[in-house]
Amino acid sequence: MSGASRRVLVTGASGFVGRHVLTALARAGQAALLGLGRNAGTRVPDGAEFRAVDLADRAGLASCLRSFRPSHVLHLAAQASVGQAHGAGVETWRTNVAGLLNLAEDLLAEAPESTLIFVSSSEVYGRAFLSGEPVSEGTVPKPVGVYARTKCVGEKMLADVLSGSHIRLIILRPFNHTGPGQDERFVVPAFAHQIARIEVGLIPPRLAVGNLDSFREFLDVRDVARAYAMIVEASERLESGLILNIAAGQSRRIGSVLDDLMRLAKVPFEIVIDPSRARASEIRFAAGDNSRIRDAIGWMPQIPWSDTLTDALEDARAKVAAEI
Repeated sequence: MSGASRRVLVTGASGFVGRHVLTALARAGQAALLGLGRNAGTRVPDGAEFRAVDLADRAGLASCLRSFRPSHVLHLAAQASVGQAHGAGVETWRTNVAGLLNLAEDLLAEAPESTLIFVSSSEVYGRAFLSGEPVSEGTVPKPVGVYARTKCVGEKMLADVLSGSHIRLIILRPFNHTGPGQDERFVVPAFAHQIARIEVGLIPPRLAVGNLDSFREFLDVRDVARAYAMIVEASERLESGLILNIAAGQSRRIGSVLDDLMRLAKVPFEIVIDPSRARASEIRFAAGDNSRIRDAIGWMPQIPWSDTLTDALEDARAKVAAEI
């Protein structure tokens, strides 16, 4: 199937990643592109449409699938913050599992020949990271926490629900990604927004941090969006049930991320430890083996780390300026 005939539906299109994904897919020239989300005011790129549909609204979801007739569904909609999920177990299970089940059931009824690309998470690996080595798709998941467990259950649930159907399933496990547009629940924008407020005098020159000694991967969201678009393009030749890490294969110390941002700051500041910002975790190191996606579709990260941080900080400065 060529891009000229694909009809791609993206759930979670109102979110940080969804907006970048719609842009990447629009550039790829899909025949039709529809984003679903909860925010009715979401702006979309030329060539795309948007509808405010909650996955809990079974009638609205079924009607949308029936009218749009997607050939591909990229499922991004989720409670995406690990920290926020920890204090909202019911809502996280409802969004990440019940919403996904609604989508799967309605696809069976309304788009039974489609391809479902489920964006899971590298968090499913959990305690498997304790090996200290980059994990591969063959690594047995050992999820820790509400968010990771819901994503792992989602993977298994789809394998059961779609078994025997003609719906093709591809599972993606992206590692941490950041960039312009991400909110302050996540570490890079949390640092960047504090720097932006310090620069204009909104807060004292003290930047509050949590644990700086963990090592995590940091991909640029635009590289991740490009990976998703490439997977849609290549989906017909990928095996149903395939699992792909979206990973760089290397980790950065959180403290080094802050060091890099400090060099981009316009004014000096001191670092202070804020225990409330520390995420309790026994996992000090997390990295993924990206050889499978590299071999399957030729994807590798392209955007320089310096550009990612510069763009994230400029985005924070613009948002802080709007607060004044």
